[in-house]
This record gives sequence, structure tokens and C-alpha cells, in this order.
Amino acid sequence: MYPFVSIIGTGWLGLPLARLLVQADCQVFGTTTRDEKIERLTAEGILCNKMIFNDDDDVSKTDIQIPHQTEILVITLPPTLGRQAPLHSYVDIIERIIHQTTHLVHLKKLLFTSSTSVYGRAKGVLTEETAIQPHTPSEETLAQAERIINKKTGNCAVYVLRLGGLVGPGREPGYFFKDKKDIPGGEISVNLVHQLDVLEIMKHIILKDTPEGTFNICADEHPARGVFYPQRARQIGAQEATFIWGNEQERYVSNEKIKKKTGYTFVYPDPLFFPSGN
Repeated sequence: MYPFVSIIGTGWLGLPLARLLVQADCQVFGTTTRDEKIERLTAEGILCNKMIFNDDDDVSKTDIQIPHQTEILVITLPPTLGRQAPLHSYVDIIERIIHQTTHLVHLKKLLFTSSTSVYGRAKGVLTEETAIQPHTPSEETLAQAERIINKKTGNCAVYVLRLGGLVGPGREPGYFFKDKKDIPGGEISVNLVHQLDVLEIMKHIILKDTPEGTFNICADEHPARGVFYPQRARQIGAQEATFIWGNEQERYVSNEKIKKKTGYTFVYPDPLFFPSGN
């Protein structure tokens, strides 16, 4: 019997995940903030309702309804929700979602998509045991959300997925530094991951027995920025950015834990060979 999966946020990552799970015969519920999207999701076999963010700062008016039969809950809301909800409301929104889980008696797993950006300025090989050093407001917001998720009480397994920079349809890295010149840090390693690998790992966690915990999700290889971005720009015919090489200390995110715990082999292990995101 396949699980009932609720996905909070059917955007760039949540919608293809919902489609993948429907194809795997799961019953899937998703939220959206747009009325016009409800009909399209329903036509694809995804149960849906509208998630309403309050227009003022009273987060208590935020309406997020999670079906009582939910067995797997996936929270894939970015901290920057634009005008729909300011950054400072994000933690409160996460708290409201987690509060609802106390009423989900069938809940077995909770997945939360965070970011490797929470490591901030930490150096060296960054593993899940590395102390995070959030530096920007967005990084600190995600760090707070992680703490709330990890304090979740109950019998469900909790998975915090720290995603590398996301690449895939509509996110072509060859445009990330378009036309920019003399960017410092050409020697800094990139920490990227393709959308397909993220989706397959999430599907694995949802459908198979996987130990709970915090996991880095990024590609195996970490080419230097000064090599990677100009090469991608050449591949798509965009104007190449130029980089200044310095002596920044080595820093890259390790994905060894997720591979060890799941046996997963990345479809796209090297960002230099990611398919075009155009």
C-alpha cells in the first residue's frame, strides 16, 4: 500500500515531486497559493487546496490545511516567499505547520528542504556534523526552521535535507553570472545539485526504509567557479563571466552520508556535465 503524501509548496521542486509520486501510485495532496493552479493540479491527479498567506503581519491568519490521512509530510517552502509572506514570517509559518502535525495520527515521516547555505562561512569539507554558521538573514531563517523541525515530537521520522544550489529546468547556471566581470573567488568550489537527483532521493526516502537525520544533497564533484561558470556560458552561447583567482581556503559540501544511508548513485554526479537547464 503506497502512502498518502502531503506536499506543502508545489513550486519548482514540489510540483515535479508530486508528479513523480503520482506515477508511483501514491495518493498526493499539494498546496498552492494560486487559484489558477488548482484546476491544473487536480487534472494531474493531485488533490489540492489553496494556501493563504495573510497580507499583514498577523501570521495567525495564515491558512494551511493538511489532510488528516497524511502519512508523509513534505515541506518545501523557500524562505523567500516574496510578497506572499515576508522573510520574518517564515519561521512562524513553519511553526504553524509543525503544530498541525500533532493532529496527524498517521504521520510516519516528515521531510523538510533546507539548504547547504546554512553552513555560512564554515570552511573545509562540510559534513552534517559541521557546525553551521548562518550569516545572512535568509541563512539564519533556515537555521531557525531546522531547529523547529528537529524539535518535532511524536513518532514520525524527521529528515532535514540540505540542498545544494539547484539546477534544472529553467535554472541554467550558465546565466547565473551573465556579463559580470572580475568576480573574486574563482578558486571557490561550487556546491550544486540537479533537480532530478533531489527528486529521486526524496522519492527514495518517502517510499523506502531510510534512517532519519540531516542530509547534504549535492553532486559528487565540486569544480571551481572560475572553471564551471565560463564553461557553462560557452555551452549555451551566453556571455562569459570572468573571475579573479585568489587563495580562499578549500570549502565544499560532502554528500557521503546520503549515499551511505540510501545506496543512491547520483544520475548527474558532475556539474560540468549537467544537462542544459534552458
